[in-house]
Amino acid sequence: MELGFGEKTVHYEVSKHNMLGILECSRHDVKPLKGILEQSILNPIGKPRLVELLQKNKPRDVVIIVSDITRSIADYDKILSFLVGEIIDAGIDEKNIEFMVSLGTHRKHTPEENKSLYGNLVSDFLFSFHDCYNDLISIGKTSSGLEIQVNRRVRAADFVIATGRINFHYLAGFSGGRKSILPGIASYETIRNNHCKLRREGVSLGRIESNIIAQEMDEAAQLFGLDYLLNVVETPDRRIAEVFCGDSVQAYKTGVEYFKSERISKITRQADCVIVSAGGYPKDRTFYAGHKSINNAANAVRQNGSIILVSACEEGVGNAAFEKHMFNNSIEELLDYPEAKIQVGGHRAFRTSKLLKEHKIYVVSELDSKVLSHMNFIPVKNIDSAMGQIKRDYHQDFKVYVVPDGQSVLPVVNGRCKK
Repeated sequence: MELGFGEKTVHYEVSKHNMLGILECSRHDVKPLKGILEQSILNPIGKPRLVELLQKNKPRDVVIIVSDITRSIADYDKILSFLVGEIIDAGIDEKNIEFMVSLGTHRKHTPEENKSLYGNLVSDFLFSFHDCYNDLISIGKTSSGLEIQVNRRVRAADFVIATGRINFHYLAGFSGGRKSILPGIASYETIRNNHCKLRREGVSLGRIESNIIAQEMDEAAQLFGLDYLLNVVETPDRRIAEVFCGDSVQAYKTGVEYFKSERISKITRQADCVIVSAGGYPKDRTFYAGHKSINNAANAVRQNGSIILVSACEEGVGNAAFEKHMFNNSIEELLDYPEAKIQVGGHRAFRTSKLLKEHKIYVVSELDSKVLSHMNFIPVKNIDSAMGQIKRDYHQDFKVYVVPDGQSVLPVVNGRCKK
């Protein structure tokens, strides 16, 4: 079998005796985008049609929260143009429609990036960028005591629509929905005080219940009071599979359930080893991007089992803060790092340290082996080299899963995600 590795593939073989299965999403055709959008907008979940809402409320202005380049959406310009058409059909003047890019703590876009994401809309409408340090207002506290500070301009708008993409998220369980508010348009301190809880019990990819980070995001969105939601679910090859419109809670919940039905792979047991590819370029262009696949794959491997990550990483580590934390701290130091000192940017290192504590993680990549070793990963030249060590660790009857696209599927044992 071949696994994606940059713009190439790497070959591997596992005997039938050792193989438990190949974990991947089922492939099926998708409908034309226009039909998907029309079906969703005409049949909103938990709210009247957008045109009716706007005609009834008669807002002076409408702000549309849009995802930034780190959370890019397929055919985003077409989706947003369709949404704008609905708003204009309701009688809202174009000059009273504004787009707010929900940067969270990320950098501002270049004009070229804006154009690539939003198309001709950038020439016809006002696009503003959220600043997590300035022009903020407090809207209250969550039940956990987290103060929610958000973008003042968005808060002042008469009608706010959130857009986004539902996907797996290693802290919030799933992206989309309430993440337009926190972290999307929240202050740095609000985001930091939320994300720093990443080592707490229940915080896990694919899990919302009993997850303090997801809970605070939910409550932040409820405090804000979004007027309308449009979220998409993509196929693994970046086509729009479905669109979910309407109430920010009900539409999002329905979208998450659909996403889970498409992307969760149910297994009856965990393996000694999982071979996981980041999915090839561009998913593995940096180690920071490629190693996200480990979060998903870990669900399929037992405690003290091994993970073999296949990720080219031709552009290096890819995140300076992550690299600094991984280089300058042992696994134990990262696990014991005070929560109050965890800053946004390098916070993924603390989650990664937990995986390194629980598993041996081998990496097949183009990165310097010394860099990987400094970060407590085990560099190997190829899959066969890692498999040789697997045989020594678990003997000849070891069991393996293979995951060709690590970020597209979540293995779940007997219907339950790993804590």
